[in-house]
Order: sequence, then structure tokens, then C-alpha cells
Amino acid sequence: LKDARVRQAIACAIDRELIIQTLMGGHARPASSLLPPDHWAWTGDVARYDFDPARAARLLDEAGHRRGANGVRFHLTMKTSNDEGARLLAAVLQQQLAGVGIALDLRSYEFATFYSDVTRGTFQMYSLRWAGIEQPDIFSYAFSTANFSPKGFNRSHYSNPRLDALLDDAAQSEDMAGRRSEYVEAQQILARDLPAVNLWYMDTVVVHNRRLTQVVPSPSGSYTFLETAELAH
Repeated sequence: LKDARVRQAIACAIDRELIIQTLMGGHARPASSLLPPDHWAWTGDVARYDFDPARAARLLDEAGHRRGANGVRFHLTMKTSNDEGARLLAAVLQQQLAGVGIALDLRSYEFATFYSDVTRGTFQMYSLRWAGIEQPDIFSYAFSTANFSPKGFNRSHYSNPRLDALLDDAAQSEDMAGRRSEYVEAQQILARDLPAVNLWYMDTVVVHNRRLTQVVPSPSGSYTFLETAELAH
């Protein structure tokens, strides 16, 4: 997993559209960033990894991981909680990665144990959800060298000096155009290095009485709109 080509191959081996339709009832959109598409710092100008098993196989071959006699290139372990949804997703990923020669061994734990391992960085692969992301400094929390776990959320201890410099500059700058440019480059670096695979944006669905006005769901999944919602009489 230290080789970016292996991480890119894993991304190409995942059929996100199929997962969205079968496990999520179509209530999600494929993601290319931690930020939602209508965020001021979001960019779609990044490397993409659509479902492409042939490309995944080429990347793995280039990285020196050719199939063995049994068709397996190597084994990886994925940790997951015992939540049924998380276990179903892991099982689907196991099947899809097997298609390109990666044997994914699954380990399921009760959530406290699972999250403790994730926080301490004792894993090869895992999946969790981000919610309520409103500010682009999420990139610093999740991927800067200064935020290695357990101090921060950089649980895989990914480090890129250029990314660190961009995020530091963006956090201190008051020039919005300059900040956006730096966050755009940061997203491009992350899409190339791929320390994490962004899978999808889950739909935010709100059911409310018609008398409740100013209800505007946030694409980040937060419910801050409730602070301004009004009940019409």
C-alpha cells in the first residue's frame, strides 16, 4: 500500500456505481474529493479512477505484483465494525478486489475496538464516513504531517511536503482566490497520491412539515439549517 500505483489500482477495482445502486438504493453520487461539489474550494479537475479492472491489473503489474498460480497477487486485511452496513460493504469490496487478484481478508470487531485500532493506526485498510464537512481545513486534519494519529486524523501517516506547505499557506491567507487555488492543488495532489479513496456523497434527505420553512439541506450532511428553520403559523 506504500506504492501509489497499488492504491490507484484498488480505486479502479471498485465499482462504486454498482454499490450505490445495490447497497444504497441509488441515494448517493460518486465522489472525487472530501468536499461536496458545490463547496467554494471544490474542484473536479483531478485524476479520476472509474471502475476499470483492466487498468487496475496494469497498475498492479507495473508495481511488480503479478498474479500467482492461484490468481492471487497478494493479501490485504480490512478491518470493519460489526455494523451490518459496514460488513456488507466490506464483503462487496472483497469480491471486487478479488477480480483483480487482491485477496482481501476481513476482520470484524465491535465498534469501540474497531475505532481504537483505526485511531492508533493499526490497520491496512478500513472504511468510515465523514459528515458535517464545512471547511476545507479538513484536508489538514486528515492528511497533513502535523496531524499524524493519535494526535490528529492522519491515521495512515501519509506525508507530502508540498501538500503541507499548501495547506499551511491556505490556512493563513486572507486572499480567497489564492486560498482556492491552493486547495485546488491540494485536491489534485491527494487524487494522484490517493492516501484514501473517496467513494461517494450520500444524499441528504429531510422530511418535514410544509409549515416549517427555510429548510435547506446541506450537501455536507450537517443539519445546521435547523438553527434557522422557522415554523410558519
